[in-house]
Amino acid sequence: MAFTAGCGGAAGKAEEGERPQRLAAAPAGSGKVLGQRELERAAVSQEDLPTRGFNALLDPISTDRSPVDPAPCQAVADSVGLSSWILPKARVKQVIGSAKGDHGASMALASHTPREAARMIKQVRTAMRSCNAFKPAFGGFTYEGVTALPDPKLGDESVSFRLLQVLSSEDEKPLKVPVTVVLVRVGATLATFEAANIKRDGQAVVPRDVVDEQLTKLANAAR
Repeated sequence: MAFTAGCGGAAGKAEEGERPQRLAAAPAGSGKVLGQRELERAAVSQEDLPTRGFNALLDPISTDRSPVDPAPCQAVADSVGLSSWILPKARVKQVIGSAKGDHGASMALASHTPREAARMIKQVRTAMRSCNAFKPAFGGFTYEGVTALPDPKLGDESVSFRLLQVLSSEDEKPLKVPVTVVLVRVGATLATFEAANIKRDGQAVVPRDVVDEQLTKLANAAR
């Protein structure tokens, strides 16, 4: 499994080597809906993780999905693209720099209604049952080797998968970059974490400290 250990819904950090126990999941129809300013305050930053760099991605609050072929892979593609098919109430995206030899991460926080957030997690799970590979309908990177990973048991509910991003070239052998995605629901907020191993020397690993700190801040914000 490319992602090891994690953070449950409880505030506070786990001791080194200790896996926090997941609390009872918040019901799918419950959870505080965070506004844009609340979501920005809840986003992990350099104040939380001083050894990492943070670069915000400007992104309109819109349904920015790109159609893919085959269509049943759409929810997987949306997660990889840090986008969604449901209009979010608020959204934050950022790129988080590497530390101690890991791959860093890209991250998106999206505020939805509680039921919408639960539906999106469910749709990703459903898509992975039949999705093995996909490509954008209008050109771009193709993806293959979609593989479901064991539930990392984070937040109120979570799902994780890995795949390969294929960079094709007419003159050279295609480059296949390992990518790992972890999607977590904390109340009515969806947190998507993505890591890509551009060195292609193994699987991509989503940094544990980033996930732990972000989920702790979201749990506190959702109280």
